[in-house]
Amino acid sequence: MINSREIDALRPDVAQNCRLLLRRAAERGLSVLVTQTVRDEAYQAALYAQGRTKPGSVVTNASKPSFHDVRAGLAFDICKDEAGHAYDDAAFFEQVGALGKQMGFSWGGDWKSFPDRPHFQWDGHGAYSAAMIRAGHYPPPMPRAEEEKTVKQEEFDAMMKTYLQRQYKTPPADWSGEARAWAERIGLIRGDETGNKLYGAFLTREQMAVVLMRLCEYLEGKR
Repeated sequence: MINSREIDALRPDVAQNCRLLLRRAAERGLSVLVTQTVRDEAYQAALYAQGRTKPGSVVTNASKPSFHDVRAGLAFDICKDEAGHAYDDAAFFEQVGALGKQMGFSWGGDWKSFPDRPHFQWDGHGAYSAAMIRAGHYPPPMPRAEEEKTVKQEEFDAMMKTYLQRQYKTPPADWSGEARAWAERIGLIRGDETGNKLYGAFLTREQMAVVLMRLCEYLEGKR
């Protein structure tokens, strides 16, 4: 009787993306444990008997394996790696399910008749059914999910600096001409040391405070 939790027991393309899913989940603080990968017909029959001819609750409606089959290696099950809370955190499964679907897996939590939140499978985006898998018709290799690029702080700072410098040089639109002329005439907008009014730049709270102070001074002078 075969009942494995080894990721290497999966088909190589599925195993590759399974490991990537675990890394992506970990990066988001989601501690995932793979509880099952492949099983044989004897183990599937034992699962099917549970809640029917043997004690326990019904856990499957399939008497023979399909995506979990040792010959297919297209599915795996997970739980939350936290003692006492392996299966009781719905938000955890929703988050991991969303990550898995982004990568191309089908998630058992979406099933209508028998939801299975711990379950993930590669079925060619729904093109291959359990019956097809049992008949030996398997989906093509699962595309490798793209690695998420992590931007270092210094890289982000450099990109933001370039973006802001471009904004500083952006000329104002024609539709604001009258308002700009008024604001400059009464001294609300005075520009930087080079005379650049920075109309394309963002307004900080510090700058807003200066503008509001100038407006109050202008209104006081009008009394």
